[in-house]
Amino acid sequence: MKMKYLVGALLSFMISLSAFAQNSPGADYLSLGETKLAKEYFTKNTSQNPEESHYYLGEIAFKEGNMAEAKSQYEQSAAANAELGLGAVGLAKLQLKSNQKAGEDQLKEVQKKNKKNSKVLLAIANAYFDNGLKDKATSMIAEAKKADNKSPYPYILEGDMLAKENNPGGAAGQYDQAIYKDANCVLAYMKGAKVYEYINRNTAADLLKKAIAIKPEYKIANKDLADLYYRDGFYPDAIAAYKEFFAGGDYTIDDITRYAASEYFTKGYSEAKRVISEGLKREPNNFVLNRLLMYTENDTKNYNDGLVAGNKFFSVPLPSDTTQYLVSDYMAYANILSETGDKQKSIEQYKKAIELDPSKVSLIRDIATTCAKDKMYAEAASYYKEYIKMLGDEKTDATDYYTLGSYYLSAGANVESNTALTPEEVKSQSQALYKEADAAFAVVAERKPDSYLGFYQRARTNYQMDPDSELGLAKPFYEETVKVLLADPEPNNKILIEAYSYLSYYYYLQYDKGKKADDKLNVKNYAEKILELDPENGNGQQLFDWASAK
Repeated sequence: MKMKYLVGALLSFMISLSAFAQNSPGADYLSLGETKLAKEYFTKNTSQNPEESHYYLGEIAFKEGNMAEAKSQYEQSAAANAELGLGAVGLAKLQLKSNQKAGEDQLKEVQKKNKKNSKVLLAIANAYFDNGLKDKATSMIAEAKKADNKSPYPYILEGDMLAKENNPGGAAGQYDQAIYKDANCVLAYMKGAKVYEYINRNTAADLLKKAIAIKPEYKIANKDLADLYYRDGFYPDAIAAYKEFFAGGDYTIDDITRYAASEYFTKGYSEAKRVISEGLKREPNNFVLNRLLMYTENDTKNYNDGLVAGNKFFSVPLPSDTTQYLVSDYMAYANILSETGDKQKSIEQYKKAIELDPSKVSLIRDIATTCAKDKMYAEAASYYKEYIKMLGDEKTDATDYYTLGSYYLSAGANVESNTALTPEEVKSQSQALYKEADAAFAVVAERKPDSYLGFYQRARTNYQMDPDSELGLAKPFYEETVKVLLADPEPNNKILIEAYSYLSYYYYLQYDKGKKADDKLNVKNYAEKILELDPENGNGQQLFDWASAK
């Protein structure tokens, strides 16, 4: 039931009851719901064809609810024709609202004068239907068919009425009948495409292509084809059709927006920016175009221009009470702010994105990354720890814990270089951060026991907690590092030298305490290993010489 209502609402929006348009492009625009283009067309043609132009301008005003303007336009149409014609139909249409009988009497008089004029008879049918008198509208359509049994337009109007009543299948059948009556009736193909879009998208596209083949200069068909492709996400096809449509020159800000979006989604950034620029000249505060410009500048790494675009986008008022910012809006702006140096404001944008959609766990990771780029490692670690918690143990891997440990390790180093703290504060705060780092690297070692990385980072972290090596906190982890590295056919010699250097020096300190021969022998053994890998290593040579002396 919900889908049925949705289809009906869309059809009501797109299809206007002006199908008696015949060959006027402006009337076709109005019939297809292109009110702005229709108004421009008829305004330009009031001197060439005053009766028709003022009548249709009245129809536009009627649909917009401006009855005073509609009356004025209908009167001007009536004044242009000494006989009862379109303007008289318009005035009677208004009369139906306040005095139905008087209005009907007027329309009957017009009908008597135009029994063979299918166009006027269809206008009368339309007047009835717009006032809720369907039966009279249907009866008048029958009269129009009698007046011109070869015309496709009575069937088009019947199709419009069925579309308004949420009967797309019935509407499609009437448009097919119109095509049967006149295989070159472009409006029938385009109307059919409107309803077939919700029945069979391929048929809708084929109908529009036929309309284009019949009348290539009729660019509105290219627009409808482009919009069809755009809604379906076939952006390259949409772009090709938009280019044809734009060549005609009659396009709206909404057309510009869809064309620019199609270029953006296919990474046609240069053309997207050109089209966006044109649109913003027409409407500087257009919400969607300002959004697209911010996205484009961010994607192309034009961050300084992106900052200008982002600031402008978030200063533009929301177009309606139902319009809300998107997660991607905050994400793009956050990245731009980060890249242009405003890390704190960048983090604020990420937080807004998380508030908007708490399920997007990756946003917390992005905040951590942004903090880390600005060397805000304690904050980065805090956010990354939250990211791991929200992700859950089953979805986290060793890499996540390695990143977390790295942030904590760097945060501890930051504290140690903070001259504003007392020595006691430095020790207390840095030790707490190093312990967090060690716990994270312990998970890495547990999950990846065949990799040296977890053990090695634990060794480095514990060395930071015991920089004088008096407690030997790093010793077991350097030993595990060596064990894993030596199992590799091509071990990392630099890290092996580091591990051997630590172990040799550790045993040097132990010998100094207890004078045990085994400790001195270990100093020599590890020093030899250093020199095997790096014969010019000064520290290794000194330790070896000391251990070799009697």
